[in-house]
Formats: sequence, structure tokens, C-alpha cells
Amino acid sequence: MRARLPLTALGLAVVATLVVATPATAAPFTDGDITVGGTTWYVEYFEAGEQPELEEATRDDWDGGDDSFDAGLQPIYLASDATGPTDYDFAECAADGDLSPAADSTGDEIATCALEPLTTGDGTLDATYELRFFSDGVTVRSRITVTNTSGDTVSGAEVGFRDNYYQDDDTRLGASTTAGHPADTTDTVVDGDLLWIIYDIIDEDSYEVPVILTAAGTTDAAVAPAIANAAGDGDDRQATLYPLPDIAPGESVEVVQFYVWNFFAFDPEQQPVDAPASTDENLRATEEVVTDEGVTKSAFLEPAALFVPSALAAVEESWDARDRFDTLSARDAAGIADPSAVLNWNPTAEPTEPELAETGAGDTLPLAALAGLLLLAGAGVIALRRRAV
Repeated sequence: MRARLPLTALGLAVVATLVVATPATAAPFTDGDITVGGTTWYVEYFEAGEQPELEEATRDDWDGGDDSFDAGLQPIYLASDATGPTDYDFAECAADGDLSPAADSTGDEIATCALEPLTTGDGTLDATYELRFFSDGVTVRSRITVTNTSGDTVSGAEVGFRDNYYQDDDTRLGASTTAGHPADTTDTVVDGDLLWIIYDIIDEDSYEVPVILTAAGTTDAAVAPAIANAAGDGDDRQATLYPLPDIAPGESVEVVQFYVWNFFAFDPEQQPVDAPASTDENLRATEEVVTDEGVTKSAFLEPAALFVPSALAAVEESWDARDRFDTLSARDAAGIADPSAVLNWNPTAEPTEPELAETGAGDTLPLAALAGLLLLAGAGVIALRRRAV
């Protein structure tokens, strides 16, 4: 069985303050609005036989579009008969879900459903899915917990999350672990990325969507994200799988991704600014221009003109805040009873030798035992002598 990382006394105390509270009352939930921290999230398909997802995010102080995803934060897994990483399946709720306020002082809201058993690797795992909406109004945590209820170790299992960004062909990678900041507009998310930021180029229908940061784990974690579909360069689909280690009978492990929205100050009248852009003419906008000779013609805008300054500034702002996800903080782990079981945020701990129990006798115990043996031996000698008389 995989060894668990020990938590420090301070870490346990902090987690305890976030977790231990009066029980929250869960209400049945299948779809609808969830309002937290001034943001209203539209969540749907938390019902039996359906694929749960998040779609919209609206705020009174946000002037841009509502749709962040066609379908986002969906639980997926690689079935035992899959032909490759892109041949993943969508996990479905086994029963209708529920919605409850967090049973702590955070003010978060939590939507949950039990998933149909996942046949993955060489076995079957029970699983649950959770979306936690943080009280800051911009952070959502997606979480899959799997449990091996069989009598055999399950090997080769893979679970993860799938996002279909609403931007469609306008989807661009703004920054990532491997590309840095700014990423080139032809870059996509790749294996090795633990964090990436998605934004949108100018489009007459949907370019006013929020910038979204995704955090998928830490360096040297027990499992690393494997990119099945890669967002960026005009592709709006992102599928992130996590190959799990062997899961022993009775063992539970989980993976977690964070999504952070940046509802930047959108100004529909702002002028585009210089920024790197694709040289693909199919991705470049045109405008009617009048030459010095008075001739009107259609001309390509400069690649820089595909971008608006507020979106680019939001990408940079989100990138500058990436240090939050260097580790799994107590706040971000709120509600997780055993944070060391989150495989993509914790390294695999080396097994440790069991320590001898404390007896309270200190170093005098071996001497006392020796003295006792000597007394018994002496008594035996005396008895033998008396018999011989």
C-alpha cells in the first residue's frame, strides 16, 4: 500500500480548523445556479446517468460574456479497452447529486455525486466527483476520489478532467509551465505542464470571456498530468489524465485540479495592442482600409491586432499569481480529510521503519531485567546447594 505523507502538528491544526465544524445540511441537486462570493456558476447534469459539468460564470461587475465552457471540469477515465489516451470515456453520476455549504468556516459551496464504477486499468474502482466553489468567487476545485473495494490490487488506472472551452477556434494559450509567459499563439498545453492559462482572441461573438488559470499539481508529485487533448492554437478541447499507481484493496486516492477565473475589466471600445500572434492567415482578422491613393481594399490586420490589452493584462496578472499553487495549502485542501492522498499534489513518501514503542522506563529497563535474571539465577544456585546437603 502506498505510504502516506506525515503532516506536521501545525499542518494538522490548520486543516482541523478548516474541516471540523457543525455538519452541513446537503440538499438534492441536479442542475442550477450556485452563487458564491459574488459569482453565479451554472452547473448541470449532476443526475443519474449524466455527465456532470460546469458551463457559465456571471458577475454583476463583469461586462463580458457568461459562457466559460461549452462543458467544463468533466470527470473522465481511460477504460480498460481504450485504444489510447484520446479514447477516454466520460464518467457518469450513479445517482442524483447534492449541494451543501462547506462544513467549516470557509463559506464555500460543494456539489457532489457518486459516479458509476470505473472499469479502468485491470480492475474496477468506486468513485466520487466533487466541485467546490470557493468563497473568493473565482476559484473552483474539481476532485475525483477512487476507492478499491475489490479484493485485488488495481493497476494501470487513469482518471482526470476534460474541458471544452467556449472560445472554440479563438482559444489561445497565454502562459504555461513549459512555455512560460507569454506563450506563443501556436503553443498548446503539453506533457510537463503543471499550470496553464487560457484566453481568447478577438471575436465578434465571444471574445469577452474570462481568462482561466488551471493548476494540475506540483513538481515531484506521485502522479503527473498526461495531456490527451491539448488546448491552445485554436483548439478549445483540453483533456488531462492522471495515470495512477497500484491501488491496494481498501485504499482510496484522489486527484484534484484548480481553476481560477480572472474577470478582467473588459472594455469593448479598447484598441488592440502589440502581442505575438499566429501567422496563419486563416486566424487573422481583416478590415477595410483606404490607401494614400484613395483606394479602398480589404487588408489583414497586423497579428498584434488580434488581441485586446485587458485580456493580455489578465493573463499576466494570473501568471504572476501562480505561486499559490507551488504547494497544496491548507486553504486549498479544505474539506479533504487526508491531503496526503491527493496524488498530483504530494510526492510518494518513502516507507519508514516502525519505531519501538515508548515504555517510559528509559534506559533502566534492560538493567532492571538483567538484575531480575541474576536474582533468579542466584536463587536457583542456593536451592541446588540446599538439596545437595
